[in-house]
Amino acid sequence: MALLFESWSTDLLVALVTLCIFIYWFFNNNWDYWEKRNVPFCKPSPFVGNFKDRVLFRKGLAELAVDQYNELKGHKFGGIWLFQSPCLLIRDPEVIKRVLVKNFSNFHDRGVDIDEKINPLAEHLFTLSGSKWRALRVKLTPTFTSGKMKMMFSLMNECATELVQFLTSEAAKCAGELEMKEISAKFTTDVIGSCAFGLQFNSMKDPNSEFRAMGRKITSPNPSFALRFTFLQFAPKLVKRLKLRIFPSDVSAFFLNAVKETIEYRETNNVKRNDFLQLLIDLKNKGKVDEDQHEDTKITVAGIAKENDDTEILKFTDNLVAAQAFVFFVAGFEATSSTISFALHELSVNREIQQKARKEVDDILQESSGEITYEALKKMDYIDNIISETLRKYPPAAVLLRTCTEPYADRETGLVVEEGVRVQIPVYALHHDPEYYPDPQRFDPERFSDEQRAKRPNYVYLPFGEGPKMCIGMRFALLQAKLGLVTVLSRFDVVRNPRTPHPIRLDPKTNFTASKDGVWVRLVPRDIDVTKM
Repeated sequence: MALLFESWSTDLLVALVTLCIFIYWFFNNNWDYWEKRNVPFCKPSPFVGNFKDRVLFRKGLAELAVDQYNELKGHKFGGIWLFQSPCLLIRDPEVIKRVLVKNFSNFHDRGVDIDEKINPLAEHLFTLSGSKWRALRVKLTPTFTSGKMKMMFSLMNECATELVQFLTSEAAKCAGELEMKEISAKFTTDVIGSCAFGLQFNSMKDPNSEFRAMGRKITSPNPSFALRFTFLQFAPKLVKRLKLRIFPSDVSAFFLNAVKETIEYRETNNVKRNDFLQLLIDLKNKGKVDEDQHEDTKITVAGIAKENDDTEILKFTDNLVAAQAFVFFVAGFEATSSTISFALHELSVNREIQQKARKEVDDILQESSGEITYEALKKMDYIDNIISETLRKYPPAAVLLRTCTEPYADRETGLVVEEGVRVQIPVYALHHDPEYYPDPQRFDPERFSDEQRAKRPNYVYLPFGEGPKMCIGMRFALLQAKLGLVTVLSRFDVVRNPRTPHPIRLDPKTNFTASKDGVWVRLVPRDIDVTKM
């Protein structure tokens, strides 16, 4: 009853906040901002700026960004409004480079500002800014090296074995017709559970798994949550000022308790495990983790560290550890499960690509006696290209947002960006621009051959962002997606299921790139000839 009341009261609060925002913005409009600065712009709508279709859930962020991107065609950048606030949308790869990398010090914040007492799981890399973000990034970077990924691979592989058993059992029950987004989410939830929390989530074995239920609660299409998350991204000051809770209190309490209990058990019983949580515990107790001697680690840290070490401002409490595990959970299971399921859909439609992929898988696994090893996966270049093309066509985050923290003047274009102005990089639109990717709706892994990559400008492929704020978990996400995809291809033929239309229709009610109709395929064990079915 208490949860029902909280849900009802939260929805009412969101509705009231929305009404107050509209009234406030009606009397405080700023619609001539870009015109005064001679910057081309998309014409806004009253109250909501250029977000009318998003507020009405007629379009998701991906389709909205494409509309704005196309309207500004011929310009390197242009003005839009995130509700009432002016925002600079950048189209040109060189300007994107200057914002994300070259002049990072002017655009180092995402502009997200959350009251950590109201949202206790919010103290992580996505929301922190300034010196706190820098200190945390420096501390966490050594936990995501290729050496640490290899260390966790055995835990991932245990989940892959369970995935094979689950798919074999489920396919036998329903003639192979399976919704792969949910199944992929079960797999990635169990991987994250094992690697980030040190727990067996059992999502594939237990349909009522608490962690999978929490995952659905966070990511399932929900207008109330979608609006709250939209406010977090595009009106962050109001989220903090109005003490708006982003995630339900039961979700926060669940994850906080799970992490704290696991930490207490390990420290009391002197238990150690090769997982992400253990690395966080080492940070909490020793202030550092043992670094792998990899060049990439040094480069990443050098890009964000200051001469005067400011890591002492950050204290690794149990809550801070829980927040890192939580964001790892949310980003890890949702984005990766979408990538796996979208890739399987495209392979079911493009049979020649699937056959080429399977040949590579079979040839390399034959060298390792049929076992999927870390070293075997590293050799599968064509699978890498398939995943890259999937992330091009279906990037989990449709846009990147930054906030100008110091006034910026771009010498090459004459552009002046004032402090506090938001900047949007339209990832989905860039990935579907025919100038960079001819016939962008066509699924073609050859786009990511070395030869084709060399023909494209940099900064038009941004599924993980770029620069010092590039997704720190990129290696983990790619390894997890590759393992899931190879596990399926090594055992099953993936046949198209008409329950999912092609091209896929995007769901406007989610905050990630997601299919409106699910991702259905038909899995046939490879010892059966599909041509005779």
